Amino acid sequence: MSLRTTLQALAALLLASSANAHMIMANPIPFSASLITNAPITAAQYPCQANVGFTVTTMNNMKVGDTQTLSFKGSAVHGGGSCQLSITTDKTPTANSKFKVIMSMEGGCPGIDGPKDFSFKIPDSIPNGQVTLAWTWFSRLSGAPELYMNCAPVTVTGGASDTSKFDALPDMFVANIASVDCKTPANFNTLFPDPGQNVLTDESAAKNEAPTGSACGKAVSGGGDSASSAAATPTSVAATSAVAVSSAAVATSAAAESSAGNPGGVFAPSASSADASYPTSTLTTLITLTASPSAPSAAVGTSAAAAPTTGGGGGATTTCTTNGAVLCNGPTQFGLCDNGKVVWQAVAAGTTCSNGQITRRSVDVPFKGRIARPRAVRRF
Repeated sequence: MSLRTTLQALAALLLASSANAHMIMANPIPFSASLITNAPITAAQYPCQANVGFTVTTMNNMKVGDTQTLSFKGSAVHGGGSCQLSITTDKTPTANSKFKVIMSMEGGCPGIDGPKDFSFKIPDSIPNGQVTLAWTWFSRLSGAPELYMNCAPVTVTGGASDTSKFDALPDMFVANIASVDCKTPANFNTLFPDPGQNVLTDESAAKNEAPTGSACGKAVSGGGDSASSAAATPTSVAATSAVAVSSAAVATSAAAESSAGNPGGVFAPSASSADASYPTSTLTTLITLTASPSAPSAAVGTSAAAAPTTGGGGGATTTCTTNGAVLCNGPTQFGLCDNGKVVWQAVAAGTTCSNGQITRRSVDVPFKGRIARPRAVRRF
């Protein structure tokens, strides 16, 4: 099996398995339930995976003071983490919507060994009528600072007649997106700057730590206006996965060659050399992006049908003609043609986009950690 075929299969497998991986809020029933993904959101998708829209799948009717259930579907809880339930009075939230916290869960959310249900109540500070409830999650062991966010339409009864008490609630905590200077701690539960009065604290051994950054604890305004993050779609998940697995696939292949007696092999740096950088000038690996598991060989292209409609940076959209085609916007950006539109996003570090394909750069690019050595290079 060729490396290209292997990467296509791996990308398809990753996308297929992701349906039962990260968490998606099952109840309350979210907006556009059949379209939202289980991936962390970018600044361009803030809030609520706004890129898939706010179609009311099922209206969630809630009376103030009644016990409600927060539940999830998926399996990868990443050791738990910290979550919040927040509400905005906007029926169709935007990056400037004001979300107010009604419950914080510091540690153990959405579960530790697997997803679990949580009980909550709508407080009497929430105004009557249709509002939007948001679940946000900052996982403890995801490997990178991420923000997961699902939202649901809710009709509140028995609530307030004005927003005076609502306005006094703490602002929803936002971090780990490009437009907000705030990062959550790695391998720790996030300690919210202002969790509110309704706080559920997990009693597990995992410690809590405060986030870092100048915007931590501040109200978010214009959270989705960053030009450096593109709106991800279900098809682009496979493309990203294919790029992510490429290094591992190359390293595995090189290890097999080394064990068979071929020169070179895999160099595993010691603790003292873990931070060293190594050139990969001759390690050029073709990576074919996969649009979906059912289409292992996506169409590729070199240009779009028209100029970008909004700037040339990440998040800009361009019209295209071949659905599923991989397009390049210069060597540093790529996108997938999705129903006549393509959203540009940056290629992974050390790669370049050319002729509808993502390849390792043929110039020296420093990589850290475990890498595959070219055959022509022998150990000293």
